[in-house]
Amino acid sequence: MALSQLVQQEPGGMAYVRFEKIAQEDKAASLAAGHYVAKDVDMALITPPYSKDIMKYKVSSWFEQLKTDSLNGRIPDDWVDRYKAAYESWQKGQELPVDGIPIKGWGVCSPAQQETLIKMHILTVEQLADINHEGLQRIGMGAIELKNKATAWLKSLKKSGAITLENVELKRQVEEQSLTIDGMEKKISDLANMVKQLSDNTPMPGPVAMGTVLNISASDLEID
Repeated sequence: MALSQLVQQEPGGMAYVRFEKIAQEDKAASLAAGHYVAKDVDMALITPPYSKDIMKYKVSSWFEQLKTDSLNGRIPDDWVDRYKAAYESWQKGQELPVDGIPIKGWGVCSPAQQETLIKMHILTVEQLADINHEGLQRIGMGAIELKNKATAWLKSLKKSGAITLENVELKRQVEEQSLTIDGMEKKISDLANMVKQLSDNTPMPGPVAMGTVLNISASDLEID
């Protein structure tokens, strides 16, 4: 089976991959040393969705083939990056990342159903929602109901996520308006204090004595 056939499933079905290190003979080193010499080789163990078959490839050769398949449009470009991220996590001794919402702990199905799905390498709710006819047959009784639950749950999650984002945006707008109002109130308060200080520091004119002649010219009465 070609690697592109192995990983290109319908729809959106990345194969389940795990990695292991095995010892293989280094023939050149064995001939040079006159005895068996082994070296560790990283292997990719690939299982197509909903299948129990396992195909083994050297990681280096596997990634070369993935790159070729990606360039030729046989698999999506982002699959290569996601497989590489899984390999790097394994090299660091970390648990392989689950791309999506884990089936494990998903309260919509029972623990027994979760265990069944995980054994079939259906590790996320997204994978369950996208399961094909072959996968439904392998799950057996109740498979369609599980698929429908996963689809409805994801739609509900997407809708609630949109509402949450909308509420966050409204909250941000209210906070900005509140800051603007606070700033305007401070400016008004500062202006009032300035007017009061000017009023307190400016002496009031005294009364004009009776009979005093005011020398006011016509220019003094001009209004701007």
